[in-house]
Amino acid sequence: MAAHVRKTAASERRASGLVLLSRQSPIGNWGELDTATSDAWLTPSADHHALARMGIKAQGGGPHQSKTMMLADLTKLLVAGAADRAVDAVLRDNLLGKSSIRARRAALYRLRQLYGVGQRWPICLDPAGRPILALLCALARDPPLRDGAAAVLHAPLGERVRWPAIAATFEARSPGRLGEESAKSLAQHAASTWTQVGFLKGADRKERVRAKPTPASAAYAALIAGLCGFGGMRLVESRWLDALDRPFEDRLALLRQAEGLGLARVRRVGDVFEIDARGPLARTLGVAELVDH
Repeated sequence: MAAHVRKTAASERRASGLVLLSRQSPIGNWGELDTATSDAWLTPSADHHALARMGIKAQGGGPHQSKTMMLADLTKLLVAGAADRAVDAVLRDNLLGKSSIRARRAALYRLRQLYGVGQRWPICLDPAGRPILALLCALARDPPLRDGAAAVLHAPLGERVRWPAIAATFEARSPGRLGEESAKSLAQHAASTWTQVGFLKGADRKERVRAKPTPASAAYAALIAGLCGFGGMRLVESRWLDALDRPFEDRLALLRQAEGLGLARVRRVGDVFEIDARGPLARTLGVAELVDH
């Protein structure tokens, strides 16, 4: 994959890559951020306003209150090489096959919320890793999806995971924030997202299964974790790398494979780790803004 990335023209990278970051303000009203609070996804020292400039939403609502991650729609957009002309592709050409103009506009709005489509910073070309890459991007931009994630990430393989467990996990994190129906809607959409990515299987009876990360998704997880204030061993153990669905040593192995592809840098001396995805991704993908910020 690294050779492919290095040989691909900048315009093609923009069309095919996932986007987490944007110089533009994220969609929605951020209001005043409570920088005193933190959770398993953010370190206490994380600068919420800096995260917002990078496209990472520290708190507030998100699209999963009314929609799933829309992986099929995102895939159509990326496979067609239309991510950098999303407005024309979705609204004019109806690439996503929606039944009305209203549905097209809604789909474009949600894809912008979840992935920043049409903006300029690509992350990775990795069709095999696209589900987890998309999940990580959605997690970064949708706090309610993060708040319910432990119900899935902590579930043993083979265990049934029902939407009430996701709703209860969200409620524990954000007591009284949503009414019963809103919490149910959020949890059902989140359950569908975790199924699309490969953490759950089944329609009505969802069962926890092992997801399939790639070296590129490991590098992407490390990038976001680093932006959220994690470093060294804490980065490898962070919730962002929990989304790889692998134990500690396997995460390291994926990061070392990513290093071989030019997507990360890993140094280990005893129990001391130095992990950098920001610089390697900036160089390999030609996205200087990753290090400029």
